[in-house]
Amino acid sequence: MTPNRSRRRHTAVGLLAPVVALGLVAAACGDDDDGDSGSTDTTAAESGTTAPSSDTTASPGTTAASPDTTAGPVDGPTIRLRGQDFSEAVTIAEVYGQFLQANGYDVEIQTPAGFRQEAIASLENGDLDLIVDYIGGSAAALAPDAPPSADPDEIIGIITPAYEEIGATVLQYAPAVDGDAFVVRGDAGITTISEVPQGEYVFGASAQCFERPQCFIGLTDPDIYGLEFADTVTLEFGPLLGEALAAEEVDAVIWNTTAPQITENGFLVLEDDMGLFPAQNIAPIINTAVLEAYGAGLSDLLDQLSAAITTEDLLAWNTETDIEFRESDAVATEWLEAKGLL
Repeated sequence: MTPNRSRRRHTAVGLLAPVVALGLVAAACGDDDDGDSGSTDTTAAESGTTAPSSDTTASPGTTAASPDTTAGPVDGPTIRLRGQDFSEAVTIAEVYGQFLQANGYDVEIQTPAGFRQEAIASLENGDLDLIVDYIGGSAAALAPDAPPSADPDEIIGIITPAYEEIGATVLQYAPAVDGDAFVVRGDAGITTISEVPQGEYVFGASAQCFERPQCFIGLTDPDIYGLEFADTVTLEFGPLLGEALAAEEVDAVIWNTTAPQITENGFLVLEDDMGLFPAQNIAPIINTAVLEAYGAGLSDLLDQLSAAITTEDLLAWNTETDIEFRESDAVATEWLEAKGLL
């Protein structure tokens, strides 16, 4: 099994090297510390079950249905999915993929690669059948002119027709939220983004942040925050942001609210008092043709799983992968077993 990439990165911060990663980083998510998820090109489990009937509905807090190992595999096309190239997204893909496999679906969990733009493009061109994304990030990618909203239902209303245009269906979003975080050291003496002193802070972020309206562009927009920074530094998204902040090489970073290093290092997340950052619940998006091939049972099953995933789960998964350096596939299996879903 390939070691976690975070182990290899620990020796150097590499602050001045721009990241040449394509696409938009999911709104604030963990580091890519799983170069290999451990389940590359896997197929459906030998035992599984048919999905629940279509009259099952999902709502936040619903417990996902346990797999019925007495039933055989579900007939239908292979469902190909992969995580974006950072640890939280890799774990999420493993959770959804392993759960579908346990329920008898033919699933191929591919090696993590790329970020949002690549994921959406692969869904559109037929290279992937299922992605799990952060809804505010999807909105920024597919409808960049739409105003950000902290209401997940408003965002769903924006991205649903946009995904329909590329042949995909947005399913029920999870209670789990991983939002954007403007992070400073704990001794900063401020509590809101508006209080950031003009011209004094060195700002660090991933390459994608500098291209996003809901990130650097919005932070410096005179009609929103209008911040001026003493300097900017491009950093690789993930733990390197925290290392640079702790070393006082930068004074503020855009990270993710479920990064366990924030609490571990005593960092402070400033309040987004101007409402720049959108809601970032996770939601599965599936190829509509594949969904229709399986019928409503597949969407019901995915909705039930989504409803079982909480923000606390995301934080716990990231602690396992980014702090304890465990592999995402093992973390996913352990969580599913603990929930009685494997």
